[in-house]
Amino acid sequence: MEIKLTYDTAKDKYYLDIYSDKQTETVTFYGEYALEEYLRDVFNFDLAQINNLYSQMRQIEYN
Repeated sequence: MEIKLTYDTAKDKYYLDIYSDKQTETVTFYGEYALEEYLRDVFNFDLAQINNLYSQMRQIEYN
């Protein structure tokens, strides 16, 4: 399984893409708190893992 995070600056939304062998799922979050709570509850992420995901996050920016 692979997880990628994208942040849409204009909409203030986070998109969490979860890739597994058979399917891809995208979960949308409004705000960091909901995203971090989901990562802790569903994937048992700790703070270091969450911060690592943020460091690899892509941003959608509008000009």
